[in-house]
Amino acid sequence: MYGRQVNGQTTTFGTTGYTYNNLFLLYDRLTESVWYPMQDGSIDGIGGSQLGQRITFIEEPPIVSLKQWRELHPETMVLLDDAASVIPAKAGI
Repeated sequence: MYGRQVNGQTTTFGTTGYTYNNLFLLYDRLTESVWYPMQDGSIDGIGGSQLGQRITFIEEPPIVSLKQWRELHPETMVLLDDAASVIPAKAGI
């Protein structure tokens, strides 16, 4: 899991649709800068206004079962293999 602070503001990341060395290039929605996941666990700004900036790795999220997740996050929706079929996680999946 990475931090989401860019110039002191919280942002979200998306994928650009491009890859480099088999890794997805990311962009932040705040500045639209392009980011590359590095081997040392950081993501580095490689284009846009954040060129040369670095966001560090925070932690690896724990692996939990769907049952554990549902107990912690009962409002979660589950996407089935048909993209049009979304049901509440509490429905027994």
